[in-house]
Amino acid sequence: MEKRLEESRRIIAIATVGDADPGVVAHLHGVIEEAFCRGIVDAPALPLPKGAHRSSRGRWLATDLLDAVAAARSQSWERILGVAEVDLFVPDLNFVFGVADASRSAAIMSLARLVARADPERTLRRAATEAVHELGHAYGLGHCRDARCVMWFSNTLAETDRKGSQFCARHAAALRRADAGA
Repeated sequence: MEKRLEESRRIIAIATVGDADPGVVAHLHGVIEEAFCRGIVDAPALPLPKGAHRSSRGRWLATDLLDAVAAARSQSWERILGVAEVDLFVPDLNFVFGVADASRSAAIMSLARLVARADPERTLRRAATEAVHELGHAYGLGHCRDARCVMWFSNTLAETDRKGSQFCARHAAALRRADAGA
């Protein structure tokens, strides 16, 4: 029984929030499984939260979507990642690719700014990078000073494209420590 509980806690769930490209979401399964050495499950899809859209900004408040994702997290899942395709913001920033909360083991990311219409492979790489980045935050990792590390704070798509989806040695070690403490 204890082993089964331990195995069930090594699951990351992915939930679509509103409409999100199912091909991109399916691609994230393998990327996340490899980056975090976890099993991946599809969580039930979530609607976009009522009241989260701010017409004055033409965007969705990321923390409202994060609240919905965190509330949907089953105790049998170690973490949950929500994937949306609406433009997100937080009050102090014009836009964000995503946000996370380690205390609730939850993250949300958006594909809205990551799509490269003429280059579907670039879209997949960007989505992978941001998924790993936000889940890194959900595991308690902070931003990195190494511009090639997935935990680098991306303010532009060029920065996202440059950094890729790999952890630097320091953040890989921090993730291992977080895993050992789980």
